[in-house]
Amino acid sequence: MAKGGNAKAISNEEIIAALMAHGTIKAAAAAAGTTPRTIYDRMNGREFRAAYAEAKNDIIRRAVFTINERLSDAIDTVSDIMSDPKNNPAIRLQAAQTIINNAGKFADRLTKDERESRNAGKDPLQSLFD
Repeated sequence: MAKGGNAKAISNEEIIAALMAHGTIKAAAAAAGTTPRTIYDRMNGREFRAAYAEAKNDIIRRAVFTINERLSDAIDTVSDIMSDPKNNPAIRLQAAQTIINNAGKFADRLTKDERESRNAGKDPLQSLFD
């Protein structure tokens, strides 16, 4: 670990990358070649907290994008299971319930998104064509 006069300046980006990769402050500090105290000190800064929050949000955005890309395939798979008369009726029923349960969640989300778009003065479908 970097200590004393030999301490190398470590950037916020390096600390954030270490935190994202290692999950704990102790492990991140070891990987980044610094001390946990350095990381705790940085976490007290507004700029660092904003950059760290943005990095975490970016990971979530990418995950949501990946899930959205696969959503049609997932729906098709569940629909195929539900529609296949060769499948056990209990399995078909469970697939149907999955579709019904999630349809309500998606409808609620669409309603919320449309309301927010109207409040912002935008056409809720315009983003599909942008």
